[in-house]
Amino acid sequence: MLFAAARDGSIEFVNRAWTAFTGYSQHSSLGNAWIAIVHPDEVAHVLTEWRRAVAAGDKFTVETRARKRDGSYVWLTVMAAPLHDAAGSLVRWYGSAIDIDARKRAEEALKRHDALLRDSERRFRALAEAIPVICWTADPSGWIDWYNHRWYEFTGQRTDEAAGWGWQTAHHPDDLLKVMEAWPRSIATGDPFEMEFRLRRHDGVFHWFLTRVEPLRDEHGTVVRWYGSAADINEQKKALERSNEVAETFQQLFLPRTLPQRPHLQMDAVYLPAEGDRLVGGDWFDAFELPDGRIGLSIGDVAGHGLDASLTGGKLRQAIVTLAFQQSDPAAILAELDRMLSYQQSGSIVTALVAFVDRDLTTLTYASAGHPPPLVARAPHARAEELPARGAPMGAQLGVLPMRYQTDIPSDGLIALYTDGLIEFSRDILQAQARLRDALGMLAADPAVNRPATAIKDLVFAGARPRDDAALLVLQFASQQVPAARQSTGKVAKRWRFHSSDAHTASSARQSIRAFLAGMALDQAELFSAELIVGEIIANTVAHAPGLVEVEVDWTDEKPSVIVRDRGPGFPSARQELPDAWRECGRGLFLIRSLSETVSIRPARDAGTEICATLPIRRKISH
Repeated sequence: MLFAAARDGSIEFVNRAWTAFTGYSQHSSLGNAWIAIVHPDEVAHVLTEWRRAVAAGDKFTVETRARKRDGSYVWLTVMAAPLHDAAGSLVRWYGSAIDIDARKRAEEALKRHDALLRDSERRFRALAEAIPVICWTADPSGWIDWYNHRWYEFTGQRTDEAAGWGWQTAHHPDDLLKVMEAWPRSIATGDPFEMEFRLRRHDGVFHWFLTRVEPLRDEHGTVVRWYGSAADINEQKKALERSNEVAETFQQLFLPRTLPQRPHLQMDAVYLPAEGDRLVGGDWFDAFELPDGRIGLSIGDVAGHGLDASLTGGKLRQAIVTLAFQQSDPAAILAELDRMLSYQQSGSIVTALVAFVDRDLTTLTYASAGHPPPLVARAPHARAEELPARGAPMGAQLGVLPMRYQTDIPSDGLIALYTDGLIEFSRDILQAQARLRDALGMLAADPAVNRPATAIKDLVFAGARPRDDAALLVLQFASQQVPAARQSTGKVAKRWRFHSSDAHTASSARQSIRAFLAGMALDQAELFSAELIVGEIIANTVAHAPGLVEVEVDWTDEKPSVIVRDRGPGFPSARQELPDAWRECGRGLFLIRSLSETVSIRPARDAGTEICATLPIRRKISH
């Protein structure tokens, strides 16, 4: 629920969610009518805090119970922030009220449950036996000394087999390593433990479980017991995977397959799905050429995850392209999108930025709807600056129209458009944003980087995982044309980097490698074997080596060598003979060895594996 208030604190606007919740009309909700819906026990506290915030011009946050239209009370988090003008004077307030009743009820239930555990071990065990969830207890060292009967029913283990650390034999081999890293860490730190993993049923079938473990501490804070639960989430997991597969399919369809390229402009982009829940979200990016020579750009973020968010992002992206052929004002395009969104999908909240690069690559015109502003690196090694961008998110119904901005494009520099997932993976968002701006400055000094967006992403995340989906679109300008590869004497090599979990970037890298090989190959008929070798190496890496992957193609000699470095566990000792026809494993490595001129596999310098293969393809002679 959203609202706006005058500087004296009286409500001037509420959205439809507010009126639907309270049952009040738009008009009767204004002024101080909100006081009547606050729980009588909390009116004095809320009024005191609100008056204090209004007097100080400071942010306002409070949790309170509020009456719904049916007369029931639910818990809300109410927040408001002041808007100041250029002189620093308070202009008005913007706020929201969010239903947290389910969280509050869950917290209260957990407190009651914990009190019951502390009160009586006997009562806990009686309760644990009654619920359809595996439960267990352990001593401070992590030695499990009791399971409820559901563990034995599911795993088929006997009491003596399951005691202590005997649970390890029931875990899926691919998940056990993660468990054995995280659980001992919790034992050492006393932190709660939560994880999803697979357990083997008594008939050999594996099911997904969600486990949560909480410590019980004494009055000095020392852990004296551990209490754990494991809920079977196999059906939910399957449904989630099906939903994610569909969403990923739509996401790939909605993302552009190619980006416009000019002699003095290189464009690159990455999309990262959230790794926490593995759900594709509503982030998108796009770049397209217009008949008058301009380049249109868009980037946006639909609130939420899954198929609905992905579909909404795809619709908006296509609508922007259609509107860009009709009008050249990005602010007008966003205003029209907001009108369409409010009419067709009321309740959806979307941030977006639309921009145009003129045909001479000298001017960027843009407008923002609550989206992170563009960043521009105007000089090598200088921290990128944040361009102005004012506007409310689409669908928020705040009545704030987007503004059009224009800025000069540096002849040798970078412009980056991004979604907030690129910096909100870190607890310190300001530090992540500073790393992003520094990375742009570093890349501005090196216009020959093959995948600037990937390089920037790697510098910003520094090995961390994205908590939310993220998109990054980079425009790298150069006053002098930089050829894809020099066809002359000396070293001729290119590098690509991607994360093995980022299917879009991996696919883009593979296509770029193919184009590089095709552009320098003497005989196009020889390309098939070379592409098959590179494809098998990358496929093996993506399947078995989680983390950063670096691919280098060196065509200094007549025949190119491809070097792939990963950070995976390494290849087992590979045999030269044809693998068992009934088994999948080993075929890729057999093909690589059979088709390559030479192959070497060795540990990488840092960690993981380095594969070097000489491709059976000849280079064109440069004249």
